[in-house]
Amino acid sequence: MYRRVLSIITLSLLLPIVAMAQVRLSIDEKCVQISGGKKMTTERSLYLGTDGTIVCEQHRPTHSISQTNTLGEMRIYTPKDNSLVALNDKEMASDKNIVAMFASGSYVDMALPYYGYTQSGVRSEEGLLIKTFVPKGTEGVVAKVELVFQNHLPICMVYYNSKGQSLRKMYFSRYEYGRIPMPMRITEVEYSSPTDSLVTLSTYSNLLFGDDATSEMFDWQPPADAKRTEIDPKTLLQQQ
Repeated sequence: MYRRVLSIITLSLLLPIVAMAQVRLSIDEKCVQISGGKKMTTERSLYLGTDGTIVCEQHRPTHSISQTNTLGEMRIYTPKDNSLVALNDKEMASDKNIVAMFASGSYVDMALPYYGYTQSGVRSEEGLLIKTFVPKGTEGVVAKVELVFQNHLPICMVYYNSKGQSLRKMYFSRYEYGRIPMPMRITEVEYSSPTDSLVTLSTYSNLLFGDDATSEMFDWQPPADAKRTEIDPKTLLQQQ
């Protein structure tokens, strides 16, 4: 269960909860992952429509375009070979994306209830508000999650095992305040083993709203002659 939750949330960060009316925005993202002495850099642009649909154009390391809606219907197009991969899974819905959460104001629980967690407590420490979430079942590795707020905005989220050891941490910083509060830097550390960790640093720039977000990518559709392939997303998760 723990690996599945991590895979889905990480996928939401690398790819591209709409509980209220969504704002139209575009934003650029640079993601750097470091593990085992190796570094991988991904650069992309995200286009969030008012209906919650996200179009993501990846520029580096390869060029591809994905489109995801709130139902979990995703299409990934590769211009190089004119191929189109289609997936359908609610766990991959656009409203689970970090940018969409902040755009809709749904960062108050960071989608933890959707992934099977219930809030078990809340406390204040030195000006910080800390919400504690626990899994509904007992079969998973994660025993609890703490979501830390400062000035009503999340600044940290930590996953713990039953021994109280940190399994995964996420830090939200460098908030930019416009039509929405958006952390322009998200740092994630996943402790994959006692001697190694996966560090992901996502930085954001060029945040535009409404009429200022004018890219034609908001209306992007894959070519009609693209070679289409259907893939079961559960198969992808099992391979990770």
